[in-house]
Amino acid sequence: MHLTPVNERPKLTHLLLLFIGFTLLFSLGNQTLPLIDRDEPRFAEASREMLQTGDWIVPHFNAAPRYDKPPLVYWMQLGCYRVFGSTGGAGAFAARLPAVLCTAMSCVLLAMWGARLGGEKIGMRAAIIYGLCVQVFVHGRAAVADPPMVLFTIAAAWAGWEWLQHPRRFVAALIFWISLAMGFLAKGPIAWVPLGMVGWAFWRTYGIAKEEETRPPGWFPMLLGSTLMLGIVAVWGIPALLRTQGEFAAVGLGEHVVGRSLVSMEGHGAKNLMGYILTLPLYFITVFPSFAPWSFWLPAALRFHWRNPSPANLYLGSGVIITFGIFTLSRTKLPHYTLPCFPFLAVLVACWWEENRNVKLCRNVALATVAVFVLAPVVLFGPVRALSVTEAMVRELAPVLKADTAVALVDFQEPSLIWGVRGVVNGYPEVIGVDRVSEWLALPGPRVCILTEEASQKIPGTWPQTRALGWNFAKGKRVALIALHSNS
Repeated sequence: MHLTPVNERPKLTHLLLLFIGFTLLFSLGNQTLPLIDRDEPRFAEASREMLQTGDWIVPHFNAAPRYDKPPLVYWMQLGCYRVFGSTGGAGAFAARLPAVLCTAMSCVLLAMWGARLGGEKIGMRAAIIYGLCVQVFVHGRAAVADPPMVLFTIAAAWAGWEWLQHPRRFVAALIFWISLAMGFLAKGPIAWVPLGMVGWAFWRTYGIAKEEETRPPGWFPMLLGSTLMLGIVAVWGIPALLRTQGEFAAVGLGEHVVGRSLVSMEGHGAKNLMGYILTLPLYFITVFPSFAPWSFWLPAALRFHWRNPSPANLYLGSGVIITFGIFTLSRTKLPHYTLPCFPFLAVLVACWWEENRNVKLCRNVALATVAVFVLAPVVLFGPVRALSVTEAMVRELAPVLKADTAVALVDFQEPSLIWGVRGVVNGYPEVIGVDRVSEWLALPGPRVCILTEEASQKIPGTWPQTRALGWNFAKGKRVALIALHSNS
């Protein structure tokens, strides 16, 4: 089946059920699962420090500026902290809530756009396919910047399509440029993929009539819209650049955008030319587990659309090609980097499904996937919490840690540990060398120094201690931690 715009609107009750259903699905167990990956506690802690300091411009992690990402996700998490709190299980739930709501809203937007492109059935099916794939299960609940970025990517892509079809629709153009700005504030330039989609369609003028009243947007509206987009970003960006003497752009864009494209960062990607060449097809392989269970039918759907092009599937396909092209050429690689194009893949598969597979199969696959997605948090999240070494250490230190306790870290400085400790103490954990531990513990006031068991054996003298054993999930290693207490 071709994607032929029919301009249908899904029933409001269907959209409401979609939003509530995915919100509940991706909220399940979020208060139980600790913030164990490095990115989640970094975002969560930076948002908590933003709440505590009142500095909404420059995010900080453990009192040091964090330039990795723009501020939108921090602002969203900050708002959730005000409602649910920022410590313990409630804090983890609140930190993940923006991702949950953005993912659920992404499914709603996809259902609405899909209905306009091919009818309500295709729209609802596209939303279900997107919401029930493995990569969305992982990142749709994660306390990171990807879910809001994907939400505004969908909004911008849809608005851009509407603007191209009806250039005199001012509202579509306005939503397009505002969504691009908000997407940038979520995760930087990758949110501008829809700009490439619109630019490509504008250049080729696919599906755009040439009559006067429906002529494609000219260069002046593009220039005006770009000015609006950059102006919105500048409301935050200019104060941030002035406050940091340009460091935010140098690190946030120079290192984390340009740098990731040119070199392998944090061990994610090949370090030499031969390795880089060998990893070029990586995303064409990882898309299968990431887009599962629907990836089983993905090759047939893409082959069909390639052989039967239409303006709509060419537009969606351009988003897939741009996304895969950018990250295939990038030196730093992680499986979730191609997530922004998954909504486009979902619409293409949903359209293909209409004539090539029956509705019962789609329903059965969806129900089986929901069962797995419900069962996984119930079965896995509790044991993960029990096995986490940082959770174990914070739990063991509960009788010792107080608001005024000074904390030092030696050779174990995982963000998850900083997040856990900062949920109790008012100060910021200090990083010190093993040679300073005895001197630091001898200073006045209650003090706790956390280090690995191996490092603790190098500390002279006898100090009260607490031991915790568990897994450092960020490195996939079993670790024994020792917390040395001062005698104060």
